Amino acid sequence: MTEYETYSDAKMRLEAIAKALEEQDITLEKSIELYEEGAKLVSLCYEKLNNAKLRFSQLTADKQVTFNEQ
Repeated sequence: MTEYETYSDAKMRLEAIAKALEEQDITLEKSIELYEEGAKLVSLCYEKLNNAKLRFSQLTADKQVTFNEQ
């Protein structure tokens, strides 16, 4: 699996995998390979979303402290 730098890139690949699994006539082996890649991408997307949520929470907390001090 290629390393995806952005959430959007990983999500686009995940969508392509889902479409391929739904629409294409592919071998069982290829289906398993795509499924495994998709499972890794789901984990990667969750990780990126959780990191973004944490960063947003930290930024929000920093701003609340600043506003309360004034």
